[in-house]
Amino acid sequence: MPQYSFTIRSSDHEHKAERCVVLQDVSAALDYACRIVRELSAKGYNDPGLLVSVRNEMREIVLSVPFLAACA
Repeated sequence: MPQYSFTIRSSDHEHKAERCVVLQDVSAALDYACRIVRELSAKGYNDPGLLVSVRNEMREIVLSVPFLAACA
């Protein structure tokens, strides 16, 4: 199964912390990114410029999930 990397980005920079998780496919990666957004939103992260960037094993961005639109 492929490994995906999840990074929080804001409009002006990418945060250093990164989560790497082995998941079945891109759909599972989207679900995981939504879980990250919900966790951080519950902790008060609500900047409209935040998003979760998801990269595959080749370090290519496969999707980005904006905080405001995510998982509604």
